[in-house]
Amino acid sequence: MADDTKSEEHWVGVAPAANESEAALVAGFLESRGIPARVVDRSFHQTPTESEDLSPIEVGVPAARAEEARTELANRERAFEKDPGSASDLQTDEGPRDVPPEREGGPGDVG
Repeated sequence: MADDTKSEEHWVGVAPAANESEAALVAGFLESRGIPARVVDRSFHQTPTESEDLSPIEVGVPAARAEEARTELANRERAFEKDPGSASDLQTDEGPRDVPPEREGGPGDVG
């Protein structure tokens, strides 16, 4: 079994997310740093209620790696705050990058 850490029993939430897509991005960031992560979706999907947050969507990691994951996420946030880039920048885990012009692989370039 190459990925035994995914079957660990005790996982903890380290980052809340607005939706599954955001959680998947955060989980991917942590996995790129060698930290096993998964999306935990406990949101309620039935009839509308007065409470907007019945159960959050969050990113979970093995409890033994939680502090490391929180540190990586805090470092990422500090890097973004230090240099948020401009509206034409593409945000990556390594920081802002220029978006190539449309004719060079940028938005709208379909081949």
